[in-house]
Amino acid sequence: MEWLVWGIALLGVAALLLAAWRFFTLRSTGTAVVLRELPGTVGDWRHGTLRYNGDDLQFYKLRSLSPSADRVFGRTRATFNGHRRPKDEDLKLLEENGIIVQVSVGGSEFEFALDSRGAMALIAWIEAAPSSRQERTDHNRLLNKITRNQERR
Repeated sequence: MEWLVWGIALLGVAALLLAAWRFFTLRSTGTAVVLRELPGTVGDWRHGTLRYNGDDLQFYKLRSLSPSADRVFGRTRATFNGHRRPKDEDLKLLEENGIIVQVSVGGSEFEFALDSRGAMALIAWIEAAPSSRQERTDHNRLLNKITRNQERR
């Protein structure tokens, strides 16, 4: 019985340490956001933090103990669909001066509620993505073209 009490206490301390690490690490390096997947209701908004990691946007829920991101959005698959001000029903959970950015990723649509600077950063990050249709340069093919032209001379 004593081992059981110690085990539960140890699990509680580990969960508390993980929550503290996640809270202090992410809060200082991310952008505060409220996110929901569409179609959604007022109760579907989730508070969290966004972190930009190269071509990925990582979303960490506020009430999660996972050390990894709860959602990851790929930049090349993301499309900016517009923005709007919060409606009356949204103001129950969101700030009045916030901006809601509407984004499609793959086949899903999302709304990100951010402050004006966060919204501008998200829109710029999406629009600066390289085109998915852009062809990668094949250096070997270019080298073969160059050497063939030199051999003909």
